[in-house]
Amino acid sequence: MINDLEDSGQEILERATQVCVIGAGTAGIFLASELRALGIRVLLLEAGGPHSCMSSEMGQSCEQRGIRYRGVESGRSFGLGGTSVLWGGQLIALTPADMGARPTVGFDAWPVQHAELAPFFSKVRKVLGLHPSEMGDADSLARRRFPALAQFDEDFALRLSEWLPFKTRNFAHAFSAVLSEGKGLEVWLNSAVVRLELENDNGTRRLQHVLAQSTNGGQLIVRADFVVVCAGALESTRLMLAFDDATGGFITNTGAPLGHYFADHLSVTVGRFRCNDWNAYNHALGPIFSRGVMRTPRLELTGGAQERLGLTSAFAHFTFVTHGDSGFDVVRSLLRKRQGEQRRFEFSPAMLGKAMRDVAAIGFYKTFHRRLWIPRDAELLLQVDIEQVPNWNSCISLTDDIDDLGRKRLAIDWQIRPEDIEVIRKVVDKVGRAWDSSSLKQVAQLMLFPSESFDDFAALYDVYHPTGSLRMGVKPSSSVVNQDLRLWAVDNCYISSTAVFASAGSANPGFNHLALTARLARHLQQRLR
Repeated sequence: MINDLEDSGQEILERATQVCVIGAGTAGIFLASELRALGIRVLLLEAGGPHSCMSSEMGQSCEQRGIRYRGVESGRSFGLGGTSVLWGGQLIALTPADMGARPTVGFDAWPVQHAELAPFFSKVRKVLGLHPSEMGDADSLARRRFPALAQFDEDFALRLSEWLPFKTRNFAHAFSAVLSEGKGLEVWLNSAVVRLELENDNGTRRLQHVLAQSTNGGQLIVRADFVVVCAGALESTRLMLAFDDATGGFITNTGAPLGHYFADHLSVTVGRFRCNDWNAYNHALGPIFSRGVMRTPRLELTGGAQERLGLTSAFAHFTFVTHGDSGFDVVRSLLRKRQGEQRRFEFSPAMLGKAMRDVAAIGFYKTFHRRLWIPRDAELLLQVDIEQVPNWNSCISLTDDIDDLGRKRLAIDWQIRPEDIEVIRKVVDKVGRAWDSSSLKQVAQLMLFPSESFDDFAALYDVYHPTGSLRMGVKPSSSVVNQDLRLWAVDNCYISSTAVFASAGSANPGFNHLALTARLARHLQQRLR
């Protein structure tokens, strides 16, 4: 059942439940659905309303103390569905090398082994309606559909990411029946958490209750056996920083690196392609469709190459950019509107005609070639993404400025180090050399941008994959949560966020985050027994 604290008509409400989930975004909705299916009573708190709002609309500005972190303004959404209203729905699993120890670049191993997490990838696929056998078939599918990339270079592994259809990317839509049924799940909108209250007994390590508040002054007190923070990487970190501040260092008095090691994938456009044969390019590198799901190729730096060259995880992928005046843009905007984005898009009758032609071309390529049609006026680009070298000084903290609910705002000091730039340079050089030695050179000429252009931080940008500020680990002096995502300092508080990732690896975090969340659901079931 979906409720709204602003419309409750009562100054103070009290509720009791088995699990209180904070944040009705991707992880929060997924976790609530899984727990409810296990027969566990859940209360889900969301700071926003029934529709998505950007952070600026919610008054959630952040102070930028380092390099501008774009994810603050463009990568956060409040309201039912959270950032699933915005995300691309790209899914790909981390590799064992991503989760293992990499001493040459300063990464410790994840406390959760890849083999332990792997079964939950299948669970996530089943819940999201993806075919369960596709993971096992992915390598052979990649070799069949992208033969030139499969033989590209021994230091790069070809892998395919898959994209959720637009109609299921917004979890508020995909799980609408679960959210509205009211059987074992209670949802409260406009309920921003303002305090996590510890029990008063001396030596306690449990949360007594969660206090949520609406902008019109209504309050909701939730008493739960367990509390799970699923409020997104930045907001989850803010909640933990505020809790630590209010309790005199309950988290950090052990040395936990709360707020530190903040990182993202660094992404940079490193070159463009000049086609010798556009159709050949489309067939060699364009996204494919398999069982109705779009898949895109990427070339990931192998674990062996990373160790030999002293590099972090990195991958190269092939993108194209249109400029808002094509029929392809019209089609994409309509699909994003279906997903739930609240942006306005205006197009002329001439663009509508072009859109119809593009729809025909898209349909033809999808039906007969099982590929995405790339518009002929698009810019064809080579993109390189890397994970950042661990950096304690790249961090999130609290300011003295407060928001409308009396909560301290965030300050972000995101840093890019020379070591990060060096990784980009080396990966770009390897890709360029391999391209010129491959058969793909006959399809298109790769024109790399000058390496000195990467020194300009304005050319580098985050891709809204925040990690590290609530990192998991094996001891409370070097991590914030343990292998089960439990806050070391509090026995009944858990965090499900990409901020717990010990490293970003070579994969988009969404799939791995959902697998960790599915694993957490089983863990909570066991604890409640």
